[in-house]
Amino acid sequence: MPTRFWITCPALDRAIARVEGTGGVRSAGEEVGEKTVSAVHEEHRSRYGSRVAGVREGGYVKCLHAFTALHLSGAIPNPVAEWTLRRLEKPYPEERCCTRLEE
Repeated sequence: MPTRFWITCPALDRAIARVEGTGGVRSAGEEVGEKTVSAVHEEHRSRYGSRVAGVREGGYVKCLHAFTALHLSGAIPNPVAEWTLRRLEKPYPEERCCTRLEE
């Protein structure tokens, strides 16, 4: 089952990728805890027919982007995304939206 929620802001995508690149996936799973992560997966499965980011089984984190997109959309607020967002420095450009075209 494909991912249902996506981060579309390039700046936010890069900021999350930096967290992932420094071991964030493993750290998020360890700090949030397997039981809590499993609960998010099960809520996602009950609503959408699959687990977050297509994870087959277990209470582990595969992609911080997927958990964060799910959270920011308002679909399923979750502690993995909260963990991720607390670690971001300036996730959005300060001067303007990065997805808006120059006028």
